[in-house]
Amino acid sequence: MADFAVSSLAYGANIRSSAGFGDNVVGFLPEATAVTKTGPQQGDRWIPCRADLGGAARDGFVSKNVLRDAVSDARERLARTAVAEWLRFDRGTGKEFQTPYFRFVGEYWQNINLDLDGLDRGWPWSAAYISWCIEQAGAYGDFKQAAAHSRYVHQAIRRREDNENGSFWGFRLNEHKPQIGDMVCMARGSFSATYDHAKDNDRFSSHCDIVIAIRSDHVSTLGGNVGHTVKRKTFRTNSSGFLRPEQRLYAVMRNNL
Repeated sequence: MADFAVSSLAYGANIRSSAGFGDNVVGFLPEATAVTKTGPQQGDRWIPCRADLGGAARDGFVSKNVLRDAVSDARERLARTAVAEWLRFDRGTGKEFQTPYFRFVGEYWQNINLDLDGLDRGWPWSAAYISWCIEQAGAYGDFKQAAAHSRYVHQAIRRREDNENGSFWGFRLNEHKPQIGDMVCMARGSFSATYDHAKDNDRFSSHCDIVIAIRSDHVSTLGGNVGHTVKRKTFRTNSSGFLRPEQRLYAVMRNNL
């Protein structure tokens, strides 16, 4: 397990060949990159560390100001996968109907065995995006991958209600403070989804995003098919850390891994 992960303060961090600022930047580590400490801190901020840089391990120094404590490997992998897709969509500027981005949407569909190529504009792909991230992250073999968020929201709530093991449990907004690797669930379209409705039904309009950052007054998320791309959003939390009942939120799925 890594010691740290790159925080979302600047959407990434420079890794340097030596401690201190200067002409010593050897690469850029995207947000959520795993960082392993290799020695004692130098000076007031510099952490000697090892991180993946372009598919190869790289030793260097990163400022502690752009790092956060790592959570579990499974949670971190899910966050990194969500960020990787955001980067594939050029930080939310690439649109689903453009080349090459429609091909990525096609990959999401193929992952859940639907014969769509990404140019089928009438098919919302946000749940396929979640399913892709889950598949790529691994360790979530019991997750109900689907083309509709309602299927796995219902599964998570039922498992929690019935005290069954599962990688995700569903909670009301005032029952669980969202953490990295969790999902936030909101109503979509004209249907006003509620926790109680989702407990008893697995077919209704909904949307989920993956939590990638926690702040004192909000959480940051990534979701698919938001503005025709993979896009960041923020959801406010109250002074106790629970999601505020706004933006049509109705549940949070706790990552149990």
